[in-house]
Amino acid sequence: MDVLVNAGGKGSRISSIGVEKPLLDVNGRSCIDRVLDSLLAAKGVDEVLVSVSPNTPQTRRRVIERGVGVIDTSGEDFVLDLHTSLSAFGGEKVMICPSDLPLLRSSTVESFLRAYHSDGGESYLAMVPEGLVTGMGISPSYVWELPEGRYVVSGVSIVDRLLILADKYLEERFYFQGGVDLAINVNTPEELELVRRLA
Repeated sequence: MDVLVNAGGKGSRISSIGVEKPLLDVNGRSCIDRVLDSLLAAKGVDEVLVSVSPNTPQTRRRVIERGVGVIDTSGEDFVLDLHTSLSAFGGEKVMICPSDLPLLRSSTVESFLRAYHSDGGESYLAMVPEGLVTGMGISPSYVWELPEGRYVVSGVSIVDRLLILADKYLEERFYFQGGVDLAINVNTPEELELVRRLA
């Protein structure tokens, strides 16, 4: 499975720290390095590319230093940038992973990929129970009411690349085994301190 890591956002809620969000330090390793370490070590992961933008020039430099390919996007329009990024891949399916999940584990990536290959689908979303998120003192910006319960989207997904590029609706299926490593996207100083304690 090819993987797109999104690392071109403005990170406005944590910009006061003065560091590009993917480069925020978590106990000696940046968020982007931790995510790349886990993805590159996971069985079943093939090519990994990182989307960057004028918002994240230092992240771009760091990714290139690691020998990982970058995709340059505008950083202004999410849909346009997603199309630009997905156009860089050749396969039908692409896993998408945010760069602000520094607790992500290779074993979780492998479990997610195995579950996808079993369940299939046009869009496969990794979900985290709302109680797990709120239990750590995080207020999720959006909660999904599903028949299985109340869940928060982790940002990790697998999509049908060709359907997205054709602007088609994707039928959603869900991965419900998300744990702590999928639960904390670093968007605020408080969340950064939390992942530093847990890392």
